[in-house]
Amino acid sequence: MPGNAINSVAVLEEARRRATVTGAPLRPAENAKGAGDDVENLEKLYDLHFEHHEYCATPFLNQNAVDSVDASRFWAILIGIDAYQENPLRGCVSDALLMESFLTNDLGMPEGRIQCLLGPNNPGDPKSTPTASRANIVDTLYSLVHNPEIDRDDNIVIYYAGHGSTYCCPERPHAVQCCSGLCPIKALCPLDRDTQDADGKWIPNISDREINNLFKCISLAKGNKITFIADCCYGGSSSRGLGERSMRTTENASLHDMLHAADERWKHSSNPSKYHSVLSKDWKPHMGSHVVLMACKNFETAKEEQGHNGFCGVFTWALVHALRLSDWKKKTTYVDLVELLDRSLSGQTPLVTGKLKRKRLFYQTA
Repeated sequence: MPGNAINSVAVLEEARRRATVTGAPLRPAENAKGAGDDVENLEKLYDLHFEHHEYCATPFLNQNAVDSVDASRFWAILIGIDAYQENPLRGCVSDALLMESFLTNDLGMPEGRIQCLLGPNNPGDPKSTPTASRANIVDTLYSLVHNPEIDRDDNIVIYYAGHGSTYCCPERPHAVQCCSGLCPIKALCPLDRDTQDADGKWIPNISDREINNLFKCISLAKGNKITFIADCCYGGSSSRGLGERSMRTTENASLHDMLHAADERWKHSSNPSKYHSVLSKDWKPHMGSHVVLMACKNFETAKEEQGHNGFCGVFTWALVHALRLSDWKKKTTYVDLVELLDRSLSGQTPLVTGKLKRKRLFYQTA
């Protein structure tokens, strides 16, 4: 898209404002319905713009989108996994690199503040980084807690593109409700899931409980300006289409193996006394430590599609495109962002959770 292209978001918002503001001299009162019809038509046109726009082309970069951003207060961990042994993906590594490009080229974040954990299908792609193994993911997240260079209330962005999975009750697989109080539990799928470690133990997924505990621990040390972006889904269907970012649970590592792995990790942390076991029946997520942006609802599918520059996640492409729109920069909350994304995605309904979801976006000044 050329640099002087019309900003469809700005046009839509201005049209809506003029049509609804009290006393706006748009039409006589008897034609007020016509103004509403015009706005509705504009919204339809706006939706069609996204419906027919090519994914995976370089998102439109507004040259005025990045102003007064203090990049010295930013840190990021970017995880992208394509090379799963089962159901490999094709756009997750490129999604993580797209996020890296946005953070460095648009926001001006120093590359030294970004840690990439990748699992490319081609080992030669695209640069040498630590692999996205279970141990590397957990250890890298935990390292934020004790990083002396991260000041309190610095912005921390954690991005994940890969498969997700959901564990239902193992004791009653066909029951409507779990009898143990543990399920359902969602999980991220590391590159080495369901393989054996050096001790011969099967490597499990990473439960959402462990991730939540990690974010809580980070927030206690560094503040709650933590944004977790997940381009994956947790669909429980046994039949999954090509390019859908969810997969079945591990065959060799059970739900309890996954939770016990988290408990064992935290027993060796610097402050285990504050740890609330993920095996506890009264475990509850801490919703004030971070904001979560999800690609879709639980019953929907996060997809990747092919464009001119290869495969990419539909959600990630739309997200970066929206973040680069300067008109939303100084006023957009996480809730506003999700409402904007909802217009641009077909078949996926993005979600935002967390007590701080009505705060301004992570890259905005106060």
